[in-house]
Amino acid sequence: MENSDKGQKKGFKYWFVNVFWYHYGLISIVALFLLVTAVWFTIEAVRKDEYDLNVAIILDHGVSRDDLGELYALLGEAAGDVDGDGKSLVNIVPVDLSDQENPVGARNQMMLYLSLPEYTLFFMNEGESRLYAGQEDTFQDLKDYGIKTSDETGKRVEVGQKEVLSPLGGGEIYVCLADWIVSGKGDAKMTAAAVRALQALLSSPDAPEA
Repeated sequence: MENSDKGQKKGFKYWFVNVFWYHYGLISIVALFLLVTAVWFTIEAVRKDEYDLNVAIILDHGVSRDDLGELYALLGEAAGDVDGDGKSLVNIVPVDLSDQENPVGARNQMMLYLSLPEYTLFFMNEGESRLYAGQEDTFQDLKDYGIKTSDETGKRVEVGQKEVLSPLGGGEIYVCLADWIVSGKGDAKMTAAAVRALQALLSSPDAPEA
């Protein structure tokens, strides 16, 4: 009877706790965590919306996305359904270069968006737009896309007077176009959508004079 009890104690439970878990418990936890993480990222990737137009607003003050409803609507209607999913989705990301709590982070955020091929339109303050429009390979000449500008760089157009941009606070605001096809990384449809959106913005009414 005593031998039988010992045999039961050394069954699966005994092996799992004293052999498997003792030797492989930590590895199993790590493996399970990695598996769950991979599944989560896969689900998120499947569920994530694909944007038809990505825009960065880089200014010397903060901008709330909640105040940009009219801009979203104008750009979205002009850009259209680029990826054919039945929706026209615009992604607008504000960058506040005056952020005193994290000035380095704000500038790094700007540099990140400038390096991502999916970002094609950049609303920028006078200083930053002049700096990057003066570089050779950051933005493209707007005349090559049928867009007129009186700016000496040819790579930026002033839009601060547009009524739809009133939530940005007014002042000198410029738009620049990043066409990643030039460097072999872009998508012709995304560039065309950006051009349509910019043309729609330029055709929109100016804000009434105070």
